[in-house]
Amino acid sequence: MINLVFKVIKAEDGSFRYSMFEGRLAQGIGLTTKNVKGRTPEEVFGSDGSLFYKDKYSLGFSGEVVSYKHYYQGRTFYTTLSPAGISGNVEELIGSAVDITTYEEATSKIEHMASHDPLTDLPNRMKLHSDLSVIIESFSSFTVIFCNLDRFKYVNDAFGHFAGDQVIQMMAERLSSLTPESGRLYRVGGDEFIITLCGDYSPREVRTHGDQIIRKLSLPIHSFGKQFFITGSIGVAQYPSDASKSTDLIMCADVALQYSKMNGRQLLSFYKPEMNRDYNQLLSLEGDLREAISKNQLSLYYQPKVDVRTGYISGMEALVRWKHPEKGMISPGEFIPIAEETGVITQLDDWVLREACKQSQVWIDRGYAPERIAVNVSAREIQRRDYAEKVRNILSETLLDPRYLEIEVTEDSVMQNTEQCIRTMQDLRALGVSLSIDDFGTGYSSLSYLREFPIHYLKIDQAFIKGVLTEPSDAEIVKAMIQLADAFQIEVVAEGVEREEVLGFLRENECSYYQGYHFSKPVPAEEMESYLSKKEKYQ
Repeated sequence: MINLVFKVIKAEDGSFRYSMFEGRLAQGIGLTTKNVKGRTPEEVFGSDGSLFYKDKYSLGFSGEVVSYKHYYQGRTFYTTLSPAGISGNVEELIGSAVDITTYEEATSKIEHMASHDPLTDLPNRMKLHSDLSVIIESFSSFTVIFCNLDRFKYVNDAFGHFAGDQVIQMMAERLSSLTPESGRLYRVGGDEFIITLCGDYSPREVRTHGDQIIRKLSLPIHSFGKQFFITGSIGVAQYPSDASKSTDLIMCADVALQYSKMNGRQLLSFYKPEMNRDYNQLLSLEGDLREAISKNQLSLYYQPKVDVRTGYISGMEALVRWKHPEKGMISPGEFIPIAEETGVITQLDDWVLREACKQSQVWIDRGYAPERIAVNVSAREIQRRDYAEKVRNILSETLLDPRYLEIEVTEDSVMQNTEQCIRTMQDLRALGVSLSIDDFGTGYSSLSYLREFPIHYLKIDQAFIKGVLTEPSDAEIVKAMIQLADAFQIEVVAEGVEREEVLGFLRENECSYYQGYHFSKPVPAEEMESYLSKKEKYQ
């Protein structure tokens, strides 16, 4: 609907003047015939504001039909100028204007919704690709930082999606606070963010910035009266050295990101061409791992747990091994991270727990004295509300007495969702299952939580044990851990013992148990059986 009609004439001095201004909006914006008749655009809109209109009027008086969008007093108008005259001579311009403010606002809102994430209001993946096209034309070099929140799915699983959304918003704010003026932050996926840094940034500058991001993301999160932690991994690609096209650049950053995640997480990796080969191998390995689980191609090895005082075996730890039909033995350090990232870890954990319980019961049925067998459990599993019930069902299925099962969880796992982990551990303990915290000292080391965890054993990571004879600080840390555990009536297991002198240190400081090559490396079930045959009763 036309809201305004006006006429423009060209005076003898060459100036443009208004001869009419009518319409239902004329009064509202103060542009009536009474107010503007005979006045020039400069007098109505000011010197600067009139330049735009004068340019359009010049085109109109040259005989063109001119259409344009313009703004006035907070409104948006779409105006068409139609030349009018006799015998080809333009005597006046008849302008018709439509108020399209509402339409413009709706269009702008729709465009914003299409190009921005609704949860964080950050620009999204579509906007990123659009912006990168402009950046490539405007800058000779720039950097793409691809950031992913490690194991974010656990937050949704443990607390629900509403809490997960709050965490995403919090992480977006943390990332925004570290995004410089030369950069822009995008949310490109559920737990994925990208920062673009325009200009010539050296690898050292990028690493400094990335390390700040990793530290900021790992700060404690307080939500719903709980405290937990999220870490981030980063992959970096730079234009034009790594790629000259926006899609290729993002792919390079993504490959570098996956490299960080597969090498321990909470890392920053710069893209290198050889990572493509490694990444493709990892993808292939994921499919092979799924097949290995379904076709029972995995096996369990067992490492004895030894009483420091008597030298007798007092249990064992079950460790998964994978002999690939073509590639041979594949390190757990290689396939466990893949399992965790792809979700295969749930099936893997189930397989290990069931096989360990079955093997333990087989030994008991053969007349060997029962030994407690320890099984490692991933962070995802220990945070599941139904995990204790799953353990109960597997124990029932395999006929194993719960007293002969020990569940090991890492320190980082229980610190991710402390309250739920404690509830799950309490449920497991009520079943009669023993509990231990593995790799203690390598994570958050929140010693105050030890009193709350219903655990039986504390396993000190080998990184500290190996240094007790050469690093005074490691020796003091191990002593303090042993004393602390004793105060909480928790028995200590030292991991990675390889020398008699280290065993002597542990004996002197009254450590309860140890594992390591000094006694035995992890061995297949048939070799472990030879150790069992030497024992007459359960310690």
